[in-house]
Amino acid sequence: MWLAASGSSGVALRATNPGVGRWLGPHADGRGRAVQMADLTVDVAVVGGGPAGYVMAALLGRSEHSVALVDPKPEGAWPNNYGSWREEWEALAASLQMPELLDCVSTNWAVTDCFFGGSFDTPDDERLRLDRAYLKVDRLRLKALLREKHAATGVQLLEGYAPAAAIAPNLFDGGLVHDASGSTLTVKASGGGGGGDVRVRAKLVVDATGFESKLTVRESPAAGGLWKELAPGYQIAYGMCVDVAGDKLAPYDASAMTLFDYRTDHLVGSDLLADAEERPSFVYVMPSGEGGCDGCGTSAFFEETSLVGRGERRLEFETLKQRLIKRLAFHGITYGEASVREEEYCYIPMGGQLPDRTQRVVPIGGAANTVHPATGYQLCRMLASSTGVAAALSAELSKGDGFDPDAAAAAAHASLWPASNRLQRDFAVFGGEFLGSQPVEILRGFFGAFFALEQPVWGGFLAGWPGLPGNENHATWLARVRFGITIALKFPPKVAATFVAYLAAFTAAYGPLILKSIFTPVFEIGVGAPPPPPRRWGG
Repeated sequence: MWLAASGSSGVALRATNPGVGRWLGPHADGRGRAVQMADLTVDVAVVGGGPAGYVMAALLGRSEHSVALVDPKPEGAWPNNYGSWREEWEALAASLQMPELLDCVSTNWAVTDCFFGGSFDTPDDERLRLDRAYLKVDRLRLKALLREKHAATGVQLLEGYAPAAAIAPNLFDGGLVHDASGSTLTVKASGGGGGGDVRVRAKLVVDATGFESKLTVRESPAAGGLWKELAPGYQIAYGMCVDVAGDKLAPYDASAMTLFDYRTDHLVGSDLLADAEERPSFVYVMPSGEGGCDGCGTSAFFEETSLVGRGERRLEFETLKQRLIKRLAFHGITYGEASVREEEYCYIPMGGQLPDRTQRVVPIGGAANTVHPATGYQLCRMLASSTGVAAALSAELSKGDGFDPDAAAAAAHASLWPASNRLQRDFAVFGGEFLGSQPVEILRGFFGAFFALEQPVWGGFLAGWPGLPGNENHATWLARVRFGITIALKFPPKVAATFVAYLAAFTAAYGPLILKSIFTPVFEIGVGAPPPPPRRWGG
């Protein structure tokens, strides 16, 4: 195992303790309590090498806390392309106090286009133009920026992974042990770096390993206000970046980001049409300037996406790839096979149960369910949630001898999912369930009405997190009632009837989750009630 200061230009230290990975006997902390000896002692161990882990390490390091960041592939590029509304990215640069985020952008588009033609008398070629700027995040620059911040604040990068798996809240099958003053985490080497296991002693452990984490335990359906389990749905997408031959990008505008194209005219006469109408997918298009070959006009990233699905409605990568190829061919968009690059196979869990609030491990990002349950938006919501979690942890860590790891974890959980956030999320969960169960005709009608709302209203729903633009239009029960009535009045009659029928069916199956979200004063709220007292460990 190699330990290196993040961004240290390859300077590395090998763990030298010959007892790494074994019990080294009791060792007293400053208050005389027995803890395990360690190869590395820090305030916080952040586990996970994606944007969530890197941001949390940067924020805690900036607050002068010692941090170890566990990343199995520190030299690897983050695999997914990230997009954001320009307004949200600028708000995050300000709230995170990282103006350099504005330099972590590869492409800007002044406007955003959608196509919902083919239903409710909307012509196939009708373009809905949204006067709102969009951008593509430069994920290489973003990671480099955060590594620079790590280096400046002494964050220690461990190339490895944490093998521990939770079997109950605060109980693991090995590799992570809590005690009264902190936690001891075992990190196994990855990447062929050599060396043995490294034992990290930390006051707190932050889990940034994603939704399917083995470190974070989920609460029960009853604790989430459900009558039975509501399993997560999945956003599935296949994408590729290509150099388009000539200037033929139409019907897509090279100066615009295309957010949705839900048309199926390219499949008429094929055996793929019926499935595409029942299990819809859309393409989004990110043109990015001139291509890199002779005769190329525009380079563009195309991604065929299933918004959300579960079980039989969950689409397959190969199906999405076939639909995308047919879509491009139908529109006369051609490209050389040699120009295909950045093939992306995207898999985003959405919804599901929130983290158990009694656990000592603090989740962030996907592990904390910050993915928008109706849209799949993640990066901006994760960044927006990180500031509150980092501030909560920093405040507790600054208490010195009065530090209590259980109180610190409870403060972080409260920052992530207070009652207001949970109720707003419940509303979005229902939205995701509705959208994931509908044929393409209903989705076209729904989104046509959705984008006919005032921009701060639809923008706030897509953001859906405190501190992001427009969130005030959805953060209270009264705002959600107003939103629901306004969009329902814009629905085509068939969409409105389908929506009401689904609302009744969902409530009968899972309980009054959505009703509590929009008629909150009527209910004695169980969702979002104060968590039980944290479980104590020792003394």
